[in-house]
Amino acid sequence: MLFSNLLGSRVKNFRAGLGLLLTLVAGACLFFPGASLAAERVVIGTPSRGLFEFPVVVAMRKGFYRGEGLDVDKVQMQPAVAVKALMSGDIDYLLAWGSAVRAAVTGIPIKAVAGMASRPLHVLMVRPEIKTAKDLRGKTIGVDSVAGTVDYLSRLAVRHFGMEPNRDVTIIVTGESPTRLAALRSGSVDATAIDVAFAVKAEEEGFKRFLYLGDIIEMPLSGITVMEKKIHTQREQVKKMIRATLRGTRFMKQNRAEAVQMLSDYLRITPVQAAKAYDTSINSFTDDGIISDNGVNVDVQLTKERLKMTKEVPLSQLVDWSLVKEINAWN
Repeated sequence: MLFSNLLGSRVKNFRAGLGLLLTLVAGACLFFPGASLAAERVVIGTPSRGLFEFPVVVAMRKGFYRGEGLDVDKVQMQPAVAVKALMSGDIDYLLAWGSAVRAAVTGIPIKAVAGMASRPLHVLMVRPEIKTAKDLRGKTIGVDSVAGTVDYLSRLAVRHFGMEPNRDVTIIVTGESPTRLAALRSGSVDATAIDVAFAVKAEEEGFKRFLYLGDIIEMPLSGITVMEKKIHTQREQVKKMIRATLRGTRFMKQNRAEAVQMLSDYLRITPVQAAKAYDTSINSFTDDGIISDNGVNVDVQLTKERLKMTKEVPLSQLVDWSLVKEINAWN
């Protein structure tokens, strides 16, 4: 009888514990729409480490993707390689807005489904001896990759000062922002457009802020891009990805202190540098994940100019805001 009572008590306790566990799991699924016991693995490609991708970093660190049932892995790769990886299915999403949209202009079925930074977050930094635009003539400018976003922005800056790339300046590939800053230090390059977070650091080292590129052009810098087929075959996954990323953007906008600390940690800059970068750039991030038609058209015109295209390209070939609009309608 004693054994029977003891066994019955243990079974009763087990059932109670199991019921509590199931209740907690159900509650988690209600709190995080789309959450499931088996997380769905997705791979995000990013061209470099920088402020432009920070909403994704925040969403990863705050568990917003996990809350949507997504196990996110972020990998860094050159934009041209990343576009090919997206096409082959080696990555699921790409944050290199410019490279992805430019590929879409040429007919590759890639669509931008959400925007993050709606204007460039780069500053053209120069060595101290460069005082005026004329001093840039004959100098070397470092960029991230051939035909990448920084390459485009650098060429725009040169034209802004009344010069022509390849004729009046030399443009060379030196890698991501930290590497380009190192090249500026060593004298391998005389100027480079770097992420505003690294620009703050460069100023403290004595380099000169020459031009904030967000002041001369409305051109999206980052966003979520995906193969068009995925929007139809895995629409719910894409919505989860967008929803979690938007939460990351909103969190960084509404929680300055924590966002600055995360930015400092992620980019390995001081809290003071992170605060300056945050305050300079925060308004360049979208609230609703939608980029204006004018901003998208800048990428279109740049691509057509480079490829000598005359054919008109409808925006519907490049972007699909239907998912982000569905998400915003529920918020």
